[in-house]
Amino acid sequence: MYILKIFSKKWILFTLFVVGMMVLFVYLGFWQLDRHAQKRAYNTLLAERWHQEPFDLNQETLPDDLSKLEYRRVTATGYFDYANQLVLKSQVYRDAPGIVLVTPFVFADGRAILVARGWAPGEYSAPQRWPELEEPAGAPMIGLIRPSQSPPNGAASTPPATPQTEWYRIDIPAIQAQMPYQLAPAWIQQLPEAGRPLDRLPVREEPLTLDEGNHLSYAVQWFSFAVIAGFGYIMFVRFRERQAALALRNPGQTLAAAPGDPASGSASAEMTTGATSVVVAGSKRESTPAAQH
Repeated sequence: MYILKIFSKKWILFTLFVVGMMVLFVYLGFWQLDRHAQKRAYNTLLAERWHQEPFDLNQETLPDDLSKLEYRRVTATGYFDYANQLVLKSQVYRDAPGIVLVTPFVFADGRAILVARGWAPGEYSAPQRWPELEEPAGAPMIGLIRPSQSPPNGAASTPPATPQTEWYRIDIPAIQAQMPYQLAPAWIQQLPEAGRPLDRLPVREEPLTLDEGNHLSYAVQWFSFAVIAGFGYIMFVRFRERQAALALRNPGQTLAAAPGDPASGSASAEMTTGATSVVVAGSKRESTPAAQH
């Protein structure tokens, strides 16, 4: 019965508003479910790429579409050219300021690719301390391919007038101007080799970790909001309609009897604690209780 009341003229505007909110909540719930499915599919793809054999840069050429190598490990043999090393400034690791060392890695055929070797504290910003962070000779090089970092707001890459050792981003077209060899159009984020302590300098990113985010819990929340809105609205209408019906059935409960009403005689008695008030023809007298025998 009360469900039909929500479609009455009295409630229809409120009903349409609540229904609209419920539709919005349900839509947002399905949207979060879709995001959850997309994230799961993306993680599955990345996990498959991660477990593929590393892409050998000495034997294969980088594809034009670097997204095909996203999160696939790459490996190479060659040597680091520390003479042309540079750093990224203002890099933070676990709330500590520092730098990221970026070193050209040169192949046997003369090609080269920039490698972000890891993070170091700010006291290593001076070039005089960089030799302390060089790799052991013959150490393996394995990492992840990353695209060139363009300037903000779509600005064109502008090479500096003189060679720079400090940069804010790995902007390969700009860095190319100060290198004696041709750089690959991408760079490598070097991964920690097997058995390397994670706090050893330079600090390298930990291996890939995947999670599905909070999309599923958000979907449950939105669906819950829809149920709460619908059920709560019906309970609210039920309460208000019951109040209105009660007022119609018992109108005298809230009204005092009028003086001289035949149903109440010419006077009414009102009992109070310790005294009796008698109302007669609009005048009021007080009498004390009779003595008890």
